[in-house]
Amino acid sequence: MSDKIIIDLTDNFTHIGEPKDFCFECKLDNGLLPYPDAKLRKVCVCLTVMFLKPHVRVDGTITCHIDGFCDRCLADISRQIEIPFHQIFYKDYPDEEDGYVYSGSKLDVTKAICDEIVLSLPSSFLCKQDCKGLCPKCGTDLNKQQCSCDITRENAFAALKNLKF
Repeated sequence: MSDKIIIDLTDNFTHIGEPKDFCFECKLDNGLLPYPDAKLRKVCVCLTVMFLKPHVRVDGTITCHIDGFCDRCLADISRQIEIPFHQIFYKDYPDEEDGYVYSGSKLDVTKAICDEIVLSLPSSFLCKQDCKGLCPKCGTDLNKQQCSCDITRENAFAALKNLKF
């Protein structure tokens, strides 16, 4: 497992417009994850690379294996998240302000992969979409059982009824 994803484009240069497949398993920085105490166990990247002279088109899938805790109920979970990847790499300088570049015959897709992971992960890491979480008073896991706590909240705007204009 590597922490860099570098593709040798030598074969692509001689076969313009023909797709070539690459698959990598890598270990990327856990700092990419927006979830507290979550670990990015591994990242599998399967890409199809096509040299379009002078640019390189890369399409594929990023599969992230994440271990962590549910944001609502703190259950220990392992999740596999698949992220589609579509990117154009520009020769030496980007045509666009936010573009990615390559030079020579080596294409380092690490930054583009990391950026895609950060932008594509869901904002909450949940054990299931309809997770009920924990009772704010007693801490009971509401997915497993209902508690008898009164958790009705006072309306924060109720005081505005008494204002006189």
